[in-house]
Amino acid sequence: MRALLFTLFTHIVFIGVPGLATSSVIRIGVLVEAENDAMEDVVALAINQINEDEELLSHSVFEHVIQKVPTGETFAVIKSACILLSAGVSGVVSALSCDANRAIASMMEDNHLFHISVLRHRCEDDPASFSPSQDGYSFSIRPNITLSNAAMVDLTRVLKWNKTVIFYENSEDQAQVQNMLRGEFGRTVMIRYKDESHVKQQLAQVKERDFKHFAVYCTLEGTINILRQASSFGMTIGEYEWVIVSQVMSDVELHRFNNIAGIVTVLRQSVYTETDNPQFAEAWARVRLGNKDSTGNPALSPVEYDQVVRAYLYDAIQTMATVIDDVIVRGKWQSPGNLTCNGLNGNHRQNLQKGSQRFKKTLRKIRLEGLLGEISFSHGSYNDHLKMDLISVENLMNSSHYWRIGSWDNNRGLELIQKPFTRNFDLYKTNQTLRIVTIVEAPFVMREDTPRGPKYSGYCIDLIHKIADTLKVKYDLYEVPDSKYGSQNDDGTWNGLVGEVYYGRAHLAVAGMITTSERQRVVDFTKPFMNYDVSILIRKPQQATNTFAFLQPLRISVWGCVLASILLIGVVMFLLDRLSPFSDYNVHRSSKEGRSKFNLMNSLWFTFSGFMQQGADYTPVAVSSRIMGAFWWFGSLIVVATYTANLAAFLTVSRMDTSINSLEDLAQQSKIEYGTVEDSSLMRWFQRRAEQDELYSRLWSLMSTVKPSAWVHSPEQGYDRVLNENYAFFWDSPILDYTKQTRCELMTVGKPFNLKGYGVATPRGAPYREEISVLFLKMQEQGLLEGLRKKWFEKESLCSSLETSRGQPRDVQLEMVAGVFYVLAMGAALAFITLFLEIIWSFYRKYKTDVDSTDSKDYELAKTNSL
Repeated sequence: MRALLFTLFTHIVFIGVPGLATSSVIRIGVLVEAENDAMEDVVALAINQINEDEELLSHSVFEHVIQKVPTGETFAVIKSACILLSAGVSGVVSALSCDANRAIASMMEDNHLFHISVLRHRCEDDPASFSPSQDGYSFSIRPNITLSNAAMVDLTRVLKWNKTVIFYENSEDQAQVQNMLRGEFGRTVMIRYKDESHVKQQLAQVKERDFKHFAVYCTLEGTINILRQASSFGMTIGEYEWVIVSQVMSDVELHRFNNIAGIVTVLRQSVYTETDNPQFAEAWARVRLGNKDSTGNPALSPVEYDQVVRAYLYDAIQTMATVIDDVIVRGKWQSPGNLTCNGLNGNHRQNLQKGSQRFKKTLRKIRLEGLLGEISFSHGSYNDHLKMDLISVENLMNSSHYWRIGSWDNNRGLELIQKPFTRNFDLYKTNQTLRIVTIVEAPFVMREDTPRGPKYSGYCIDLIHKIADTLKVKYDLYEVPDSKYGSQNDDGTWNGLVGEVYYGRAHLAVAGMITTSERQRVVDFTKPFMNYDVSILIRKPQQATNTFAFLQPLRISVWGCVLASILLIGVVMFLLDRLSPFSDYNVHRSSKEGRSKFNLMNSLWFTFSGFMQQGADYTPVAVSSRIMGAFWWFGSLIVVATYTANLAAFLTVSRMDTSINSLEDLAQQSKIEYGTVEDSSLMRWFQRRAEQDELYSRLWSLMSTVKPSAWVHSPEQGYDRVLNENYAFFWDSPILDYTKQTRCELMTVGKPFNLKGYGVATPRGAPYREEISVLFLKMQEQGLLEGLRKKWFEKESLCSSLETSRGQPRDVQLEMVAGVFYVLAMGAALAFITLFLEIIWSFYRKYKTDVDSTDSKDYELAKTNSL
């Protein structure tokens, strides 16, 4: 009612007395863009709250004259300003675009009219579009960008940056940043953002020069484009650190970082909408009317850029009212009068200049609280006070997660809650569901496809159950898409299990993954749950069938000596029988019927039958001959016993003879190729060792140059290649030992090398890493890890010849003794041939006898006839 009466009264006064203005009515001008109705609502709210306030302008009515101008039309802005001047306004508040703000600021300076600007759009000259003069009449409700630069300087001191790349988009930002940061960052490179192709080239150059630290002073679109290109180069992970400086960046806009790998720190202005002040609460509700949900109600979403602009407009009107109230209370008020753009008369010019001077002096003294924090202009034409939040933004589970890690203001400086570029693990608390990534490789993880989906089993699956029980969490298990354990790509990004954990898509990677120093630069590993080394896998050599395997126990030279001994001893025995006076031959030489049968043929038969442990038809009777025979039997016994013992071993024990028994053997030949899984840690290990050791240098030289490639894409492909080609495969000994039990044609050779351990990968700084490590130590002490190893790695072999390969007896196969039957066949054939010769000889002798008898009879008959 009070406000209504004052309004009616003042209108009567102005109608009756043209040009008169008293402190009873205070009028300000407001310039906003035509298409934004929400701005007009905020202005009306601010004016109403001021008129309802019993302390602020308590004896006056606060009015506003609003002009809505088309965006980007400078002439229309000037025309609207002239209308405001003619309405007798004491000051002007503008919320326009860059060019419009420049025009209004210049016009206000020329006419000595008090002016507070709010930049409407982000543009080249952010945060203020006109760089107000220290002695002028235009002021920016927004803080100067140099304050955010000061925050950046404090942050870089804490981070200890010494080589920095700074991205900017306009010349004004470049000048401000250079003036503020000169000498603070050490070696600094300034890059102006133009487009994606240009920034791609610039990033490639700074990467070659080993720059790791980056600050970005760009619009949101430019910032996103820069980060996307940097992410494709692998320059947002590991040792690379990015700080985005933005006076205003909403929570909604932070979600646009969801495709950026790694962690980014955002330095943005603090905006808190929760307040106990009823007027501020009402103002924030009205400020947010520009954002409505599907039901048409004000959306309680995070503050966005347009909302901040409306909040600044509200603060600018409140600031102007506070200044005018202070001037009135001190009795220094003077009416500005009605002005025109055609010029001012002397009195009006003098009154206006004096009034604006008083406003300016008052503005530099007062301090007040606005929707966006403290407002003061004690040091210049910009708002002195700026409070900024440090926000950590991380791409986790394919979406952006962010949290506040500290704050900065120009009074207290930098205050950190958490060190920048470290993860927030509040998401991994008890009763949360962990995403666990793995890779199928027996016996660590095995998959069985069922109608209900894949079913997993294996060593690591049992381990996952133990981990989930210990952490008291549920888990989702999935396979790594690229079927790799994890290595760094040429562009610096990470693939495989390591990449899944590092980029936040998984909380744990549980598999037969090796702990390496390269991987540990980007993820953490638990204590090893199993130690391992590397072996060489080759195909078992094919055993050639030896028909005369019964001859193998003795060398050819021994068999030659045996045959020579039989002949020699047979001759010696014959000579002894002929020379000894007591031999059967010499005793019965005079008796034709008693002639000795121990001739040379029988002597050789005696020697041969004695060697074969058989009896002879005729034996010597002389002592000397018997002594020779006894020693022959003894020697034969030793030879036959030795042969029999070795024959059993040769026929019942398998001997795997291969030309490859060590890395040295592989390096000294070229017939058999060798390699391992591409991009695996073992491949990298060979590459590093090649620089230090000549043996590994020769191995690496062949593996890296041979065509077709020596590398395989998976262990399974390596096993198949060993079976089908002349190829040796390097891989983990526990896995190869298990594989040999299911692929019977394979075997390992050589001494294992490269002793390391399998560990579980976690994000850097994850608090549950220690819990899992302690779990593994307890399981080791209790023998549970050894029990799991025996359960999955020492199953019953599917290979019937497995025990044979370890030196155990096996059945004698026909092929091994076939030569004996061949000898029998040869003996039978020889016997029949001899029989045939004997028959021929018998017929010949009979024929010869008959011929001789006939000749004798003919001779006797002829002799008789001659007589």
